[in-house]
Amino acid sequence: MTHFVRASVWRAVRSLLIVPLLLTLSGCAERTDPMIELSGPTMGTYYSVKIARPPAGLNAETLEPELIRVLDGVIAEISTYDPNSELSRLNANPSTDWIPVSANLLAVLAEGQRIAELTNGVYDVTIGPLVNLWGFGPERRPDRLPTEAEIQAARERVGYRKLEWRDSPPAVRKARGDLYIDLSSLGEGYGADRIVDWLESRGVSDYMVAIAGAIRAKGLNDKGQPWGIAIEQPLPDQRAVHRVVPVSGHALSTSGDYRNFFEKDGKRYSHEIDPMTGAPVDRKLGSVTVIGNAGMVVDGLATALMVLGEERGPAFAEIQGIAAYFIVREGEDFKGIASTAFQAYLDTAAPDSDSAQKTNTEH
Repeated sequence: MTHFVRASVWRAVRSLLIVPLLLTLSGCAERTDPMIELSGPTMGTYYSVKIARPPAGLNAETLEPELIRVLDGVIAEISTYDPNSELSRLNANPSTDWIPVSANLLAVLAEGQRIAELTNGVYDVTIGPLVNLWGFGPERRPDRLPTEAEIQAARERVGYRKLEWRDSPPAVRKARGDLYIDLSSLGEGYGADRIVDWLESRGVSDYMVAIAGAIRAKGLNDKGQPWGIAIEQPLPDQRAVHRVVPVSGHALSTSGDYRNFFEKDGKRYSHEIDPMTGAPVDRKLGSVTVIGNAGMVVDGLATALMVLGEERGPAFAEIQGIAAYFIVREGEDFKGIASTAFQAYLDTAAPDSDSAQKTNTEH
């Protein structure tokens, strides 16, 4: 889950995120078919779009402004960093009556509420007060850790059952006027879905779309093979591939504790916050990767499984039939745990995929 931040962080993010990931996804083999590749800043992170065998009339020059338009539209709907976004205006509205919202915003909220119900509140889109309290929201991070009293006060404003929604007409109702909704854990996947919608409306059938850890891929790459998506080792100071998964016609999202965190008095505090405790999760679980049909769905599920942890998470994924892959720290080593549904993707991996597991893509 990456929170939407100002574009001014892009220069730092670019060198850390974009170059290694593109190398991992592209590989080193020579290309055989035409390819359009575009990347740039969005939502405080980056987007990357690759189109193999583009339809006639589609090129990088005409595509880039359209991608930016789509992504800017997503930010205008669900960003908590833009005070003028629809979500920010909803959060600022103190009313406890029905508040009209757009169909797009409602779709994201409804998916968040579905995952919240599924996990009995382990995942919660009303977690915004705790996100902000711990310094992972739009506000500047304080120099001290929050007190127990501050955590308890924030927790009183959190609870997915405090938020109702209806389809017709689209509207939401807050049980408390100070409810603060944070959709960052769905945002990257939602953005990828919106780009895919635009591409497919233009006849694109072979593509890979990534917004940070949320990826949609369909068809074949420029070498005529399924898109190879790298799952990283959960290491904060380097880029190393844990394994590569072939993805075509699906969405993939990874959530982890190794990129967005801060340290205080020798302890690391992750942006993954447990609404039950009001504090960042403290687990051996380094990352969770989920594969499914929609970016927004797998994005939210990956966050939920991270909060559930290395014991409850795999059990939950198995019961629910979720294709999930967990990387658990064991001292200096890592152990991968695949749900039955995820193992099916690993079984289709090319024989040489394992050779990429230890490839260091740090630059």
